[in-house]
Amino acid sequence: MSELLPLIEELITTPGVSGFEYEIAQLIVSKIEDYVDEVKIDRLGNVLARKKGKGPTRVLIDAHMDEVGLVVKAIDDKGFIRFEVLGGLDSRVLPAQRVIIHTKKGDINGTIGFIPPHFTTGKEREKVISAENLFIDIGASSREEVVESGVSIIDPITLKRGLDKLLGTRICGKAFDDRIGCLVAIECIKNLKDRELQSDLLYSFSVEEERGLRGAVVSAYSLKPEIAFPVDSTSAADFPGVKPYTTTIELGKGPVIRAVDVRFVSNRQPREMLIKTAEKLKIPHQVAVAMGSTNGAAIQLSREGVATCPLCVPVRYTHSPVEIVDLKDIENTIKLLTETIRTIT
Repeated sequence: MSELLPLIEELITTPGVSGFEYEIAQLIVSKIEDYVDEVKIDRLGNVLARKKGKGPTRVLIDAHMDEVGLVVKAIDDKGFIRFEVLGGLDSRVLPAQRVIIHTKKGDINGTIGFIPPHFTTGKEREKVISAENLFIDIGASSREEVVESGVSIIDPITLKRGLDKLLGTRICGKAFDDRIGCLVAIECIKNLKDRELQSDLLYSFSVEEERGLRGAVVSAYSLKPEIAFPVDSTSAADFPGVKPYTTTIELGKGPVIRAVDVRFVSNRQPREMLIKTAEKLKIPHQVAVAMGSTNGAAIQLSREGVATCPLCVPVRYTHSPVEIVDLKDIENTIKLLTETIRTIT
């Protein structure tokens, strides 16, 4: 399992805020170009790849590249930077976070400031500070100093977090949603390199999932799949504070076959393919009704319709800089996806 850690760290520390996925796209191209027959970046920024098969069926594996983050929207006279949130990043996790502003001149470190308890009342400390009232401090004393450093309006901003090993096979970091899905797709590509496939195998590393599943709309239309397996993370609920029966998803219990979510009901054919493969190979797995949604909701409705079932890795504390995932779940997701693709004739 430890052999996956260097690639996981490389994926999560390469910037790719939703709508600004240039660097992560280039990294993914470099990781897959030797294992596929075709690869390109489309006009929206999606990385599209194909491994040719002998038959007419077109099977898609999708994983979104983007991460939740921020973007510079204003700089005040004293040099404090105001920002807008891109994607479902909760304001509760933002105060006192370290950030990186990605500028044309290079990366600039900063921190999201907050008013310390010495200057607030008890009632004020009970309130969640909205993102519009937060600011980034890069150590500047004026607007001119910020501009001189290279910071400008619409520069993307990522939270500054790396990869930490926890007890056992669990790790902590940011952007596991959905760089872990990208990892699964990359490893599947490698596993199938020398396999003679009956079906065309298509890959989409899509942009802007966190801002309305936008990239997948374009990639699915372009690639014309008949069957699709979107690979994503999904929120586990096995920790204190979550209401009972919100979902049954747990860390360490295997990949999640996402049967239903708030925008989507999976199609029976790909869902049964995943379940049968898992049962046959004794791969631990979870069939679940999940919170939120995935690119599956967009892919399923493309053209005449696509038989779609997402396969997800359970993650605790989703959309935070301290997401936790179990390496065993990642390995079993890679295995389940690879072996399911091998069964398609």
